[in-house]
Amino acid sequence: MKPVGDNLKPKTTVRVTYGPTKRSLALITPPMAADWPMLGPDGNMGSKFGPDAPDKAVYVVGLADRALEGVDQHRVAHLFTVLNLIDERVSDFVCAHQKDVLGTCDLSPEAVRGKMSPAVKQRYDNDLPTYKRVNVSVRIMDYIYIAGCS
Repeated sequence: MKPVGDNLKPKTTVRVTYGPTKRSLALITPPMAADWPMLGPDGNMGSKFGPDAPDKAVYVVGLADRALEGVDQHRVAHLFTVLNLIDERVSDFVCAHQKDVLGTCDLSPEAVRGKMSPAVKQRYDNDLPTYKRVNVSVRIMDYIYIAGCS
């Protein structure tokens, strides 16, 4: 736990890792449609709720499960299935450690899930589900462009 300010309570961050060395989890996505991209030249730096420092700014893009020509939609569906499984594991972990993570106890698994933001979000149009989306954030200072990579 680390303090987030003089008058604020400590904040607990849950990191998803794998293996005995607790390596960071990395996923490679198939080609997907961009939905509400926020990929300006400076990412979210200087925006209304964004930071003023380049080392804190991020690029954010929503990736949707809408069909793209020439892309196997089974790969996209598999990615979303994997992300949902990770969400379930994280939710189970938070539920088991809710006193440390949420500062409360005796919440049902459904109540814990309600306090968390899932990786895959269902998008709606006129109250009908239309497509699913996952937001991807990359810090500007960590961004690397590999030319010719597909």
